[in-house]
Amino acid sequence: MSDRVLLKVYYFGQILLQTSEGVRFVCENPLDVVIPFTISFEELKGVICEQINSQRARRIFCILYRYPIQVFGGFVQFQTKYVTDEASMQEMFSMYIENRSQLLFIELYVEFEQSEADQNILREDYNSDSEEEFESNYEFVGPNGDGVAGEGAIAPDVSDVATALANNVPFEEPSFMRVLELEAMHVPEFPDYISSGT
Repeated sequence: MSDRVLLKVYYFGQILLQTSEGVRFVCENPLDVVIPFTISFEELKGVICEQINSQRARRIFCILYRYPIQVFGGFVQFQTKYVTDEASMQEMFSMYIENRSQLLFIELYVEFEQSEADQNILREDYNSDSEEEFESNYEFVGPNGDGVAGEGAIAPDVSDVATALANNVPFEEPSFMRVLELEAMHVPEFPDYISSGT
């Protein structure tokens, strides 16, 4: 038995909960890392951060791993558990060893703490109080389909909007309705059973 294991690390992605296989991790470029079973929890976090090599990946906030559960008829569903310390990491390794016939690697989803600088950048980008900047981010589309920039936009006339929304073709009954015999449709199917009181 090998003393190493392959990790597939998902980051800056998503955790899909309602899939046919249970929980699923997705991201643009998952990372493959080979580690020994003797690695410490802190060393694991360090290796992941080093391999991702991103300014945003300075400090790991949380790690989730995906593991299989046998359900009826040999069917497998995946669930997740947090890896928070040495004990939970060893539990992850032992679950992998138990299910080695079904798993080629351990799947981890990693979230990173945002530094103060990253949070400030996000606030500046998306929480601007500048009215001019806000208006430059949208445009009105006129009735003829021409885009009008947000700065000097003219409010559309209500009658123009109503006319554009109204259907120009008058209502016409579908052809299949013209061939229905409405009189025949209302004739009782079992006239013998109709009560005389009605």
